[in-house]
Amino acid sequence: MIYIARTQRVLLGFLMSSIILPNIIIKDFSMGFISYIQFAILVFLLAAFVIHYEFIMENDCLSYQIKFWKMPIYKKVIYPEQIIQLKFTTVGWATKGVIIRLKKGLNIRIFGFNPDEVLKDILNYGKEKNISITKSKYYLVLEKK
Repeated sequence: MIYIARTQRVLLGFLMSSIILPNIIIKDFSMGFISYIQFAILVFLLAAFVIHYEFIMENDCLSYQIKFWKMPIYKKVIYPEQIIQLKFTTVGWATKGVIIRLKKGLNIRIFGFNPDEVLKDILNYGKEKNISITKSKYYLVLEKK
């Protein structure tokens, strides 16, 4: 099953408008030092708009990719033997997610992926492969609702 997450576009759009609008309102398009910084931040935000994340669950492995448009810039294939723990936790007030703790390498955070069944599927995968599973107390509160 393939799950996809995108960056928070509303927040990025707000940041982009806060950089562009002051120059338009003041009608000052001179390229001073601050304008170069604003331009660099604008390029960074535009790049962040086209980044998306893919999480692929297969029977024998998990795959995590970060893509810029359609080009993969980071890919990690994870086998059950590499996973130390699946830690179910919350992000912010009411967003559930999971952190996949690995023996070697960076941990993988799974938050905001669509479709929403990703957490149930990861939980079932962990039970099936006998991987240690922990849930934070805040996650348990959200799980009851």
